[in-house]
Amino acid sequence: MDDELRKKFTEEAQAIIKSRYKFIGRNYIKIRDAYNEFYNDPELDPLRHEICLCIFFGLHQAAITLTNHFFESLMKYALITFDAIEEKRKGKKKTDDKISLPKSLVKDFEQAKKKHGGSNLGDNINKACSRGLITKEQKEILHQLRDEFRNAFGHSDKDKTFGDAKMPVQGISLDGDKLLVQPPEEVEIAQFLIGQGLIQAMQAEHEAPDYFLYIHEIAKQIVGKLFGDIQKL
Repeated sequence: MDDELRKKFTEEAQAIIKSRYKFIGRNYIKIRDAYNEFYNDPELDPLRHEICLCIFFGLHQAAITLTNHFFESLMKYALITFDAIEEKRKGKKKTDDKISLPKSLVKDFEQAKKKHGGSNLGDNINKACSRGLITKEQKEILHQLRDEFRNAFGHSDKDKTFGDAKMPVQGISLDGDKLLVQPPEEVEIAQFLIGQGLIQAMQAEHEAPDYFLYIHEIAKQIVGKLFGDIQKL
């Protein structure tokens, strides 16, 4: 790479970083604690870390999509881990000294993984509640979030994303050399294809931090029930 091209790439990278400053200023304080709170779990911490970075830098739709994945992964992981621990505690599974530790760990989780690995999110929320990992109130909220975010974004369902929200739209047309402006009228966003991408981005900017923070609090609670309190940097 010659000096001129390196300089151009550096300028472009600096411009991108500069364009993200407003989001960092707006979101950092709100997300800072979650960024610094570790579950001490390699299954969950990478997702928490990446979602925080997405929110810091204003990648709100990416943050929602990744939070959806975090949400679903958390429920499966919690149920598999809980059942495996319970089976071990009740003596249903005994340690086999003849096999290696990695194979022993695989065996410990084998039955629980078969039971929950293919379950859908709705069922897993209910099962997490029945095992005392979440409360009944949290169960209802998680079902609502499942419908509003996971299902809406996962299936690109604009009816779920926008509901019955409306916006004013004003038509403009040309009649020869004259510009004709029509009076504004209310239209349902879900039915108005033009502009949905921009409106979804604006909506995600408003909703992504709170959605993630709620799932983060659920994760802290579940990890605490399974393994004890989490650590904070």
